[in-house]
Amino acid sequence: MTHQSRTSRSPFRPLLVVALAVTSFAVTACGSSGSTTNANVSDAGATTSNAVAAAQTDLAKFTGEVSSYAALKPVSGLSALKGKTVWYVPIGSAVPILNSFGVGMKGALDKLGITLHVCDGKFLPTTIASCLNQAATQGADGVVTGYVDYKLVPTAFENLVSHHIPVLVAGEASDSGKPDSPELAFDDTTPSIEVLQRLAAESVITDSNGKAKVLFVGVTDSPQTLAGAAYAKKFFAENCPGCTFNEIDYNTASLNKVPSQVSAALISHSDTTHVLVELDAAAASAVSGIQTAGFSNKVKLVSTNGGLDSLQRIKAGQVQVADIGLSATYLGWQFTDGIARMMVGQLPVNGLGTFRVFNKSNVGDLTLTPDVYASNAWYGSDDFQQSFLTAWGVA
Repeated sequence: MTHQSRTSRSPFRPLLVVALAVTSFAVTACGSSGSTTNANVSDAGATTSNAVAAAQTDLAKFTGEVSSYAALKPVSGLSALKGKTVWYVPIGSAVPILNSFGVGMKGALDKLGITLHVCDGKFLPTTIASCLNQAATQGADGVVTGYVDYKLVPTAFENLVSHHIPVLVAGEASDSGKPDSPELAFDDTTPSIEVLQRLAAESVITDSNGKAKVLFVGVTDSPQTLAGAAYAKKFFAENCPGCTFNEIDYNTASLNKVPSQVSAALISHSDTTHVLVELDAAAASAVSGIQTAGFSNKVKLVSTNGGLDSLQRIKAGQVQVADIGLSATYLGWQFTDGIARMMVGQLPVNGLGTFRVFNKSNVGDLTLTPDVYASNAWYGSDDFQQSFLTAWGVA
């Protein structure tokens, strides 16, 4: 197994390499292990009990449908955008949630009379750059990228700016040294990613009664996914003294390597009780690795993003016990709000997404089909749309 520090990689290297560097490390228990007195054993038990209780309390806030949404800052002048065209360039639309962002954007843009054009980046820097350059030459009025790091194709981003085409770098924090402006701005979803990882960790903590042996499957596609994995590791270290944490990494361009990585890691860490997958895109591959290693009845799977196949596994009682969903529809409207504000010369207003914890207690009543996945139905009603329409001055 090749060992490599996560922090030594450039932000865009994961998309350019085929071989995967696999990192494995453990987080030891936070409590004292140097003494076996009754007092210390009692203290450790109380700490673990408190951690489980805190996790259960937090999870309970997210198991039901979302019932309220934050009001949005009003913006004027959007009526002038009718007839305009916005390009959406996801890093790779093969990932269901990235495709669904586009579905949400189309629904929102339709309300503003704006046409959506999608150009799939296919996880290739050259293709992503080509999409952005096409948007410049073909007269796009605005561009939204989906989880494309600025440093991956900086020249292509600056080409849009030079053509005075507003571009919203959605899903990424600014690592360019540039402040947000109406020409180039970042919708940083790091706070939302941290909520997802927190709730996923809490699902593992409660399911294991605070004694999980975790295998974490992290993704290296962007600074945000790297940060999400680092947050998960830190959360377990600080909130689960009875847990251990081992990690393997992959990049989405080499997703086919995940089954063998997971299988090898489980054989190496045969006491693993839970496999925690950072993003649903690798959940099915992780299941394959679990089966190959013969651990189908030994471990439980938790993942994030609310993928259709993940919820189907939970409902069928097949390995997976929880998934933390993030409404792609809501984020599509949020990205639309950002680019629309930029197109009238204002800055975008970043906000949290909407979340729901899916487990055996609530998936039974859901309609688990691709069409419903690409909507907000699993999270609640479409009432959230009115918050945006009111802010936009659209009846």
